[in-house]
Amino acid sequence: MREYKNFREIERDLQLLKLQKEIDKEKVLLSFNQTKESLSPKRIFKDAANSVLRNPYIHKGATSVLGFIGDKFGK
Repeated sequence: MREYKNFREIERDLQLLKLQKEIDKEKVLLSFNQTKESLSPKRIFKDAANSVLRNPYIHKGATSVLGFIGDKFGK
């Protein structure tokens, strides 16, 4: 426990605590908004699509199918 020598020190610490409280509140709000954005249907679909497209097996299969279709109809 801290011992204070005067009221100025008390006021200073109270001001620091008030500012820290505001910073913490903003961090919570930012985290909430980021979570809300990441759980939106648009974001979930986009992330899922990116995940599927980055899968090497799916990429290879899609390339083979598209190449086959191009060869078949290109001639």
